[in-house]
Amino acid sequence: MSEIQETDKTMRALALCGGVIAVIESILELIGSGLMPYGFGVLSGVLGLLFAVLVIFLAIRPIHYTPVFLGILGIALIVLAVLIGGIVVLLAMFLGALT
Repeated sequence: MSEIQETDKTMRALALCGGVIAVIESILELIGSGLMPYGFGVLSGVLGLLFAVLVIFLAIRPIHYTPVFLGILGIALIVLAVLIGGIVVLLAMFLGALT
């Protein structure tokens, strides 16, 4: 397997892990026990859950500009108080941008 394919598989695996972590954090935000002291309450939970599902879909079936979309979704997750999942998604974006 070439280096490019190996990095792409690593990006997809890292994005999938970040998406699952973001789903868990979003559910915690929805029930009111989020990990971060800031956020928009239920709106953060719902939008975080939506963005986390989009990240998981991008990890399963990537499209042409997947690293760009992962970067946008990672920043949006961080703004919505889903910090750990957003950071992992941004790490996946950096891995995807290297190829």
